[in-house]
Amino acid sequence: MIKQQLTLATLALLSGLSACGGGGNSTPAAATLPATPADASPTQNTTTPTFSYDKILGEYPAQQWDVLALAKILDSSSSLNGEYIQDMTTSLTENGQSYNITATGQSNGNINLDYNWNINTDGTDTQVAIFDSSGFQVANNYQQTLSDGTLRVSIDDTTWLASQGVEYVAGAAAQVTYNGDDPIHTLPIIYGDFTESGDIKTTGTQDFAITPDMLFEYWENDRSVSTTLAAKGSGTLTIDYASSMVSGSILLDTFYDYAQVLSGSSTYSQVAGIPSITMTMVNGTLDGSQIMATLDTSVVVTSNGTISGEGYLRGALFGPEGNEVAASLFVLQDNADTHSYFYWDTIGLILGR
Repeated sequence: MIKQQLTLATLALLSGLSACGGGGNSTPAAATLPATPADASPTQNTTTPTFSYDKILGEYPAQQWDVLALAKILDSSSSLNGEYIQDMTTSLTENGQSYNITATGQSNGNINLDYNWNINTDGTDTQVAIFDSSGFQVANNYQQTLSDGTLRVSIDDTTWLASQGVEYVAGAAAQVTYNGDDPIHTLPIIYGDFTESGDIKTTGTQDFAITPDMLFEYWENDRSVSTTLAAKGSGTLTIDYASSMVSGSILLDTFYDYAQVLSGSSTYSQVAGIPSITMTMVNGTLDGSQIMATLDTSVVVTSNGTISGEGYLRGALFGPEGNEVAASLFVLQDNADTHSYFYWDTIGLILGR
């Protein structure tokens, strides 16, 4: 069992899970309403509820964001298989140019994570701009040296998000690499302002165009070396509000060298020879603003075998009327896979509107 409690300096993500209140039921005594005068008309309350939301773009003195996160746990960089936590308890609080992030959870294998990070974006931590393949800055990566390892936190550039029409949610990814036996913990995080239940549509369907930002790792058959890639692509998430059902698919079809992307290079080329992977949302549900679904990869037949896997998605609707969506997700190779990759998995985020 691993139990970690760390306090870091500067940078941050953070978020806070919204609290939900409960109520009781009572049966009032029967009452007699006064008769309406003949010359008067009954009055009706036509007040429409209003909701207020905070945009990601801005600087806040003490903003506790709504947040969701998953976690991948590797005992060491030489491990073939990881453990996963589907339900981290996470908070993210923004304080001017700093963030505080806490994250706790337990894997099915009883590995505990317990983190408390403080991160500044004012230059105190090492900061590297992250670019897409066209040279446009899309994120910032902040790095801290720990007593027993290294923390890296990449946060979406909110100006870039606003240019894409995304205003109420952002993505972040924290990764801790330890010295010595070098376990690696990866936490994809989404944070922003959850849509209030009373502001969510109740009829019709809505299609969201989503963009995945994933880590894709695989081992060749000789099991000696792993390759980690940044995986990109496209997708659609559909909500049927009347039935509260969620469906959709995510396509990963473009891959880049992860270390090169993380280094801040503004020009890098696509890695060839990686088969495209389609992840289909199965049994997806909408509960209030919260979204959950299992994931099933289409069995893709290639010259080197078939690719197949299964996983989990946890997300939410954000902002006015739930017109923005984000989720954290992972997919693992399953037993039906016969591809030349001895082992592969992918973990990351989707954002869309």
